[in-house]
Amino acid sequence: MHKIAKSYILRFLLTCLCCGVFLTVTVGQEQVKPYRNQLNEVENKLRVGDFGGAIQDLDQITSQYPEAAEVYYAKALLYGQTRNFDLAIDNAKLAYANEPNLVYANFLLELYKTNDDMSAAIQLLRDLRAENPNDSAISRELIMTLHNAGQSQDALAVYDELTANVPSSDTLDVIKAEILVDLKRNEEAKRLLNLWSGKSKIRQVYSTLGFIYLQENNPKQAIAIIQQGIDESNDPILFLDLADAQKASKKDKLAFDALMLAFKSDKVDFLDKHRVLLTLISPKNPEFSVDQIQLLANELVLRHPRIADSHVLKGEILWRRGNAQEARSLFLTAVGINPKHLDAWRMLINTDLGLNEADLAVQHGMEALNVNPGNAMLMYFTGLAYMVKEDFDSSRKMLEFALDNSLNDNTYLQSIIYASLGDLYHQLKMEAASDVAYEEAIRLDSTNVSAMNNFAYYLSLRKKNLDKAAKYSKLSNEIEPSSSTFQDTYAWVLFQQGNYKDALLWIEKAMKSQNPSAVLYEHYGDILSKVGNIKEAVKQWEKALTLAADTGMDSDKVKLKIREKRYVE
Repeated sequence: MHKIAKSYILRFLLTCLCCGVFLTVTVGQEQVKPYRNQLNEVENKLRVGDFGGAIQDLDQITSQYPEAAEVYYAKALLYGQTRNFDLAIDNAKLAYANEPNLVYANFLLELYKTNDDMSAAIQLLRDLRAENPNDSAISRELIMTLHNAGQSQDALAVYDELTANVPSSDTLDVIKAEILVDLKRNEEAKRLLNLWSGKSKIRQVYSTLGFIYLQENNPKQAIAIIQQGIDESNDPILFLDLADAQKASKKDKLAFDALMLAFKSDKVDFLDKHRVLLTLISPKNPEFSVDQIQLLANELVLRHPRIADSHVLKGEILWRRGNAQEARSLFLTAVGINPKHLDAWRMLINTDLGLNEADLAVQHGMEALNVNPGNAMLMYFTGLAYMVKEDFDSSRKMLEFALDNSLNDNTYLQSIIYASLGDLYHQLKMEAASDVAYEEAIRLDSTNVSAMNNFAYYLSLRKKNLDKAAKYSKLSNEIEPSSSTFQDTYAWVLFQQGNYKDALLWIEKAMKSQNPSAVLYEHYGDILSKVGNIKEAVKQWEKALTLAADTGMDSDKVKLKIREKRYVE
């Protein structure tokens, strides 16, 4: 069921400001305002990104003209863009107080909602309704806002007041039906909407009915009503609902065909298509084949070539399929369209590293930071690229810069930066710093299994704090039980503790991976030798030796083990 769209004015603020739209609103009055030239100067500052200077100029205007509602509105727009909602609300209230029109009221309402001040939003709508009793749009907004604030019974009471003396409408009844559905009163919602079935031209009548029938495990009826909606409304977004219904009927081909019709339509919003495709690529939702998902991604780029996110999503799918070169070309296109797209840069650098092109990864990292200075995530990935290049000094500087700039970011990012610093400090023989970095990574994110595994492994190599190594290695395996790398680490920690019997159990789990590494074969041989199975140990060391040339392993030591038929430190 696709909920009725609400207007979120804040997402359009930057475009409005930079294009001078607010000046059109503010000075497009019957008479030229005395501060028009000052507003023109504000616009000039906005064009070069001088938000601070623009705010100062606007403050000066309102100090001279304290009743200039349009200037308070402009300040509210600017503060909203910088997400300073308290000041945005203060100025929007002044704009509305000085000139109580619906434009200013609507903006103030959206600010209240964005700031999650639902009580203020509801009071504003009640006041507006009292002042404009014949404006049904205000009543509809009040109904939806009350319901979203958890005051569903009050929302239904407003509906009853609104329809007491005038006939209801399909748009209004859809709002009530969606409230009833949320309240688990499906039968009432069905009766209400069935009155409009075959008469209404709006898609929500049919999508909501279809949703109810799917909840009732009646996909056949859902398909019928949604198909009727397609015929009546000619709205292609209903193909998304039809796909859900066909999928529930286990008609996978028809479900895919319906999705493709939606993706081929220019009338279906990009965000709806993007949302669907994001759901489909989730590992938890394997609804369609990889080839089918690829076809949908191809169509997304074809229909929306100027939107960076379409290229990013198609690139991510190609990356998962192992087509790194083509994925990289899409990420390059995305950053060309929008150089501020952080995920596109992140995936581009990742792809470079996946293609073993660390120099290019560093180059792209520096380009990304040039247009997104101070971004901790981009510093982190650039630091990784330097680490892959084995330019450890540059990597250290970049990762430490990333840490310094991550203070306002989430703890997940801080944790992975600390984990990478743990890896790096280990390479630099800074063992104490490495240990502290790993501990901090785990403290910040108790599920950071890479930090746990690497910390445990390096402790085991140093034969230091083996109890702590065992604790973290065991925990990493509990969180991610299918990783052969983590199983090998735990086996090696147990080996260093002298617990060869349990070590053998864990290394045998690790050996079940599709392509065991040279290290895995060597460890397997080492453990076998300690439990007395020398013949089998030699076989595993020989397998390790065949792979050693490509891994940088100490092949001389492996040869010595084979020659002397015993474990060698």
